Amino acid sequence: MKKKILALAIAASMLISLVGCGGGSSASSSNSASTSESVEESSQESSSEESEAASTSDSSTASGEVSIPVTTPDGDPVKIGMIWYGNTDPMGGTFYSWANHAAELLGVEIEWALGSLTTADELTDCENLISAGCNGIYFIPMDTAANLQCGNLCAEAGVYWATSNRDIVDDDVLAACEANPYFVTRIYDNSYDVCYDMVEVLADRGITKVCMLSGDPTDAMMIDRNAGFEDGCAEYGIEILGTSQIESGNSAGVVDAVTNFLTVYPETEAILAVSGTAGTGEAAISAIESAGSDAVLAAFDTFEGNQEAFDNGTLALSCGGYTSECLMSFLALVNAVMGNNIGADGVAVMTLAPLLITSSEDMEIFSEYVDNPDVQLYSDDLIMSLVGPDVTTEDYQAVLDDWSIDFVKEAVGI
Repeated sequence: MKKKILALAIAASMLISLVGCGGGSSASSSNSASTSESVEESSQESSSEESEAASTSDSSTASGEVSIPVTTPDGDPVKIGMIWYGNTDPMGGTFYSWANHAAELLGVEIEWALGSLTTADELTDCENLISAGCNGIYFIPMDTAANLQCGNLCAEAGVYWATSNRDIVDDDVLAACEANPYFVTRIYDNSYDVCYDMVEVLADRGITKVCMLSGDPTDAMMIDRNAGFEDGCAEYGIEILGTSQIESGNSAGVVDAVTNFLTVYPETEAILAVSGTAGTGEAAISAIESAGSDAVLAAFDTFEGNQEAFDNGTLALSCGGYTSECLMSFLALVNAVMGNNIGADGVAVMTLAPLLITSSEDMEIFSEYVDNPDVQLYSDDLIMSLVGPDVTTEDYQAVLDDWSIDFVKEAVGI
């Protein structure tokens, strides 16, 4: 029945209502929404199927009202502290919108700390949010140390904490975090598989020789992306002619690296890039076009101008869309504060595969509907179905597994 409910909810119509991480320690944002009042009715118009799903759900009724008390076991309000890098870029603004909407729907109070770009920032924010009475803390770890330091603060205060978008690759740190009784969930990008699949797409196009813009080998996320590209090339018989490690924000360095690739290895058919953000994608495209090369770019993450690059054939494929894991981590944290930890054996571990974009048409859909603060891709009924005593990690993972361009199309009625 639970799976049927989720399937029905995911098929519901989307609600139109309304991912770069500087300096200095951030302060709690006063212009963020402290959403502490319950919503009496969903603003969505439900179809008969949606109403059926809502009436049978553990956490909602046919009218869209929350039918379980969203409080701590002691009856206190649920207050979540949100340590977040910012809300002005597409991903940052979208999660800010999605989380505020979910909090209002469930009657949860949230307090934002915006501008956290370092572990020191996150530690200061964590202290301030705990002092402000938050009984749950969500954050994206800026590095491995953030997990330990913020996690220890939360444990000392008896406050639950949850993360997303970063794995913990250090075994000792992971063991220490998993031993923390207040650690709720870690959700991370399945970057390895996506990069591996990107190579398969290139192989299907007949590409056999590439050069690679690799990532920092000490960064957990980049380790997976590097390995995905390298293992994919080994599996599909693609030769990596040369590699160059990129530095975030160093567009000139990217131009130099790609230009050098195409000069030294004129037989290069594609450039693999572990990231397209912070100017990397634009710089790589510019260098390919300036060289008059027929090589194409395959970039992890989307970037400014990728639609045009798809249209003119310079960009072969890209990927993006991570906000779903942020929302799932937030909802799991709310559940834990209520006394409903979804991890049967401790920390709930989940993954999200970013959307693989292989055509100009898919890029248009991504650009219009994904990471758009004005578009709520997840229905109110689905959000409410993920909060309650009977919800499991598998229910959350099923939602993450449904993340695809086809899901986006269905959600927006295409």
